[in-house]
Amino acid sequence: MQPMQETTENNIGEYLTVLKRRWPVIVVSVAIAMGIVAAIDFTTTPVYQASAQLLLQSKQSESIFQPSAQVVDPTRAVQNELKIINSLAIRDAVKQANDGRAITISAASGGEDDIIILSATDTDPVVAAEKVNLYAETYQTERLNAIVADLAQSKEVLSQQINDYQKQIDDLNTPLADLDERIKNLPVDSTEYVAAVQERERLNNRIASERDELQTQLNDYQQRLQILQLSERLTTTGGIQILNPATVPSSPVSPKLIRDLIQAAFLGLFIGIGLAFLLDQLDDSVRAPSDVERVSKGLPTLGLVPTDDDWKNRDEPRLTTVSAPMSVTAESYRGIRTSLQYLALNRQMSAIQLTSATSGEGKTSTVANLAVAFADAGMSVVVIGCDLRRPRIHQFFGVDGSVGLTSVLVGSATLNEAVQQAPNQPNIRVLPSGPRPPNPSELLSLDRTAQVFDALRPSHQIILLDCPPVLPVTDSLVLSRLTDACLVIATAGKTSKRELKQCFERLQQVDSPIVGTILNGVSGEGSYGSLYEYYGIKENKRRRFRKEKADVPRLEPEMVQQAATPVSPAPVPPSPAPAPPAPASTPAPPTVDPATAPAQQVPPPPVVPSGAPTAGPFSAGPGTSNSAVTPPPLPGPGTGANGHFG
Repeated sequence: MQPMQETTENNIGEYLTVLKRRWPVIVVSVAIAMGIVAAIDFTTTPVYQASAQLLLQSKQSESIFQPSAQVVDPTRAVQNELKIINSLAIRDAVKQANDGRAITISAASGGEDDIIILSATDTDPVVAAEKVNLYAETYQTERLNAIVADLAQSKEVLSQQINDYQKQIDDLNTPLADLDERIKNLPVDSTEYVAAVQERERLNNRIASERDELQTQLNDYQQRLQILQLSERLTTTGGIQILNPATVPSSPVSPKLIRDLIQAAFLGLFIGIGLAFLLDQLDDSVRAPSDVERVSKGLPTLGLVPTDDDWKNRDEPRLTTVSAPMSVTAESYRGIRTSLQYLALNRQMSAIQLTSATSGEGKTSTVANLAVAFADAGMSVVVIGCDLRRPRIHQFFGVDGSVGLTSVLVGSATLNEAVQQAPNQPNIRVLPSGPRPPNPSELLSLDRTAQVFDALRPSHQIILLDCPPVLPVTDSLVLSRLTDACLVIATAGKTSKRELKQCFERLQQVDSPIVGTILNGVSGEGSYGSLYEYYGIKENKRRRFRKEKADVPRLEPEMVQQAATPVSPAPVPPSPAPAPPAPASTPAPPTVDPATAPAQQVPPPPVVPSGAPTAGPFSAGPGTSNSAVTPPPLPGPGTGANGHFG
């Protein structure tokens, strides 16, 4: 469970690192998306939307005399009305009411209530409101006309039915009317009169039931007709009420700049994050120590060197450890020195080779600053310029580059003549590259090169080799057999993983003693951010470093040099002259006052600087002081054995 959690945390950390490294891509994506949307919004004509609310409910007065209607599901009723609103009949009626111009609206349910919302858009807010209101009024009128027409049709049917019943009743009453007319003309006391009355009574009894039934139905239809007539008079809305007419909108519905910019920002953010991870996958350059360690298959990264922002002109050499000793870049070189000292506890590391995959990785500046870091610790350092094709190490220390390693190898100068003392650096001596040879690889593969290194080892604790890159030339591969350790230098954002992998493969083919890597050009905040506050240096909002005012004074350089000088033993005062021998007759031992007798003072041991080791692979030997070491004379060509050239 714990490894899975660590893996998850590492993945999240890698994702955040990618986002932090590619933040310009994300910012540009967001800016482009917002810019495009803003340009579209500013060039788009504003569109206004007006809305009206319709209530699907008749007036109370309209439903008094209405026949009981069939109960319908409210949701279904709303859906039916939405279809009627968008029907061809309603649209044609609206078009006719609008002088032949069609109106496009959107109708939607207002939720769980029996409300329908009509909306229309237009570039003119007044026209948008007029469109909605005209559509709503036309729809209401059409619905009213439909109901009135239905009522009229129902009235017509009822009237026809009433007439039919009335005719049937009249037909039944016709014989009785005839008898009544006959009886009216007969004398009352006549026999015919009595017979006619009896006949009318028999006929009336026979048709009475049928006539009463027809009369009942007639009365019912007449009542219904009266109800329909009253309903027709009371119907004024058609079951649709305009609850809220449309008003003139004050703000456009499109474009909405703030809303569109927020949406564009989120869209640009998602696109930017995607592009960031895509570019990171396509980017083959190393960015972090984990990339270097992954390519080197586990070799440790001994140091992360931040970019020196004060080094503006790269053509002019700059020793950061000398010009800015309290900077984070200088501290990174001291950290590399400490890492090498720890590695030297278990192996011999007097000759250290520094190389890289390609040119321009900062090898020479790393060698020069690392030499100053070792020299500041009190170690005797010799720097050898092994880059015979593009020599530059002599420029960093201000020595003559016309005489150097090639001069010694070809026998035109002795080693003592070629090795030069670095100005203002008593513990650093420099063996420049010398004149450029036509065959550097063949020249470095001579046995004389190994003899030069062997001659420099006894008198120096550290030998730093400024070597050319591995991939273009084979010089570094030739020199790796003569060194105790090899450091591979890479530059963040420049060195590709493929080139770095090929570099390690070639060095491993010749069994180069690779002990670690150095990553140049990293962000100061990400590598040694805690050093800023530790050394009184903070980063302000403009990302320029400012020094805080310290509450303790700094030591002057003269005082530091004086402290590094061994303390001479205190002088021992001379002993007093012995007293003359006393006469034999009066022998008496001399009396010595302990309070006034001079004490014998023991000279103190010489002081050794705290940063200098006194033994180990970096040490020049037991009992040797590490401050301002002055090496013995070096052998030259043409001499005999014991490290001399034959």
